[in-house]
Amino acid sequence: RPKSNKVKEVKSKLSNIQKLPPCSLPNGGKISMVGSGPGDPELLTLAAHKILTDPSVLVIADRLVSPEILELIRGEIKVARKMPGCAEEAQNEIYGWCKEGLDAGKHVCRLKIGDPFVFGRGGEEVLKFREFGIEPKVIPGVSAAFSAPLLGSIPVTHRGVANQVVMCTGYGRNGTSPDLIQYHKEQTIVFLMAVGRLRELCQRLIDLAGYPSKTPVGIIQDAGCPSQRTIVGTMETISDLAEEYEVKAPSTIVVGDVVSVLLGKNKEDGEVTGLIQDMSLRESL
Repeated sequence: RPKSNKVKEVKSKLSNIQKLPPCSLPNGGKISMVGSGPGDPELLTLAAHKILTDPSVLVIADRLVSPEILELIRGEIKVARKMPGCAEEAQNEIYGWCKEGLDAGKHVCRLKIGDPFVFGRGGEEVLKFREFGIEPKVIPGVSAAFSAPLLGSIPVTHRGVANQVVMCTGYGRNGTSPDLIQYHKEQTIVFLMAVGRLRELCQRLIDLAGYPSKTPVGIIQDAGCPSQRTIVGTMETISDLAEEYEVKAPSTIVVGDVVSVLLGKNKEDGEVTGLIQDMSLRESL
């Protein structure tokens, strides 16, 4: 083929490539979006650990990032105080901090719990940073959707028990309840950011999604941290158990028969319920 045709073909292919902002500003400012995983510093990626221990980096962290990971940080740190009812205000504060750091020519680390792109508003933040004229470097984190159940001895899949996994958030946009997945016996549902409306969620799963009231439910709080706890019940008992044991965020909720696979059953009624794992007690023994 004539050379001119080859040039046109290459230009045509290049025209389809997304044109992104630069990864650094003229003043040297740049931003990294880092996933901190479920909470254990040993589960950080090497790339994340390198950034967090760099004293020249400005770290802007989510409120639920574990204290053990925050202790690694050697540079300046600002922690977002995202509370129910003021999330948008806190998010705007985060953007302001990031913009200030970039304008000052700093390397800004936006530190997020779990993985930034799994119910972490990571995509929204990338779009906002592009408005600032910069493309962030994204460093994945170990998502609590899979690591928290594993650390709590709950496999999200198990041959003959569960062959599909669905990840859901407990809160839709503007605080609404997300659409529910209909019951399937060999299905596991993992809920993130849902412990605050656990009772409502369980009732809706029973009434609207066809879940049997005896469906096992497990909650893993502070996964990977010295304070990790696992609470197990059923769809009809887990809310009372969560209140009894004062379960708080960050917690991952697992719904399905896989909850009982490794945690066993007692001889009396076949169910194991209540607080079955408390790492803080183990450490004190």
